[in-house]
Amino acid sequence: MRTTFEFQPMKSGINERAILDKLYNLPNIWNTTLDMDNASISFEYLTTNDLEVVRRELSELGCSVINDTGRFDTPENRP
Repeated sequence: MRTTFEFQPMKSGINERAILDKLYNLPNIWNTTLDMDNASISFEYLTTNDLEVVRRELSELGCSVINDTGRFDTPENRP
């Protein structure tokens, strides 16, 4: 599945390369694209647990996820 996280940097000087490097090295995450102008990152993932891993990694890098389309992909939110 594919999702997009919108994030808000919690500190100035967030390094685009550091974010991409961190996510490129996560298992079950691929096709990662980062748009710093719109403060969003899109990626494909296997399970909802992967979403939590990405959320945690972004937090450690100083970014707070403020919106994600992944929450609509979970089975409990499907019609």
